[in-house]
Amino acid sequence: MAESSIETKKKLLESAKKEFLQKGFAGASLRTIAANAGVTTGAMYRHFKDKDDFFCALVDGAVEATQKVVMFADSKTHAGFDSPNMKEHIDFEKKMTFDFLKYVFENFDAFELLLTKAAGSAHERFQEDICELYTKNCEDTFNWMRKQGFAKKKVSSMTVHFMASTVINAFCDIILHKMTKRQAAAYISDVMEFTRAGWIKLMGMDRL
Repeated sequence: MAESSIETKKKLLESAKKEFLQKGFAGASLRTIAANAGVTTGAMYRHFKDKDDFFCALVDGAVEATQKVVMFADSKTHAGFDSPNMKEHIDFEKKMTFDFLKYVFENFDAFELLLTKAAGSAHERFQEDICELYTKNCEDTFNWMRKQGFAKKKVSSMTVHFMASTVINAFCDIILHKMTKRQAAAYISDVMEFTRAGWIKLMGMDRL
């Protein structure tokens, strides 16, 4: 019985992930991907048009999940709370952060591809793009907080960029340093406590 299209695609993706993890996007070979999957190049091209198509199929889910969680930093989300510094908001932030941390470990290979093997691909700027998106949302929220009277001080754009990048880079460190789940949870807890206290101080807000 002929192998199903779904099974063929699965074998190709497994082969592609192994090839990308070993050689990076630029060094990966489509012929090797097809050969290791036991598939002809003709059959391969019926599923994936090029290397970038393979790479995106492996990492797009992780990119979208990251973008989604970063969007929680926008002013629309914060407007749903009576005060951005209330326990309700802090609890929401903790849950969102550790739900995402769980997702990271469930999709560790995808994030490793994005952070260490993506040069030359459509996602080679993943870390920079996420930092920019998070910075934009944070700045939007802080401007809204000043207008609402929650924040008494204006924070410069470069300071917002530094603080936002600190959070994004902390998550990247988990992948780059291959932390265990326990190490990562403790690390992210420390980073959250550090950055929250920093934001409160910089914006002249009252602590809980």
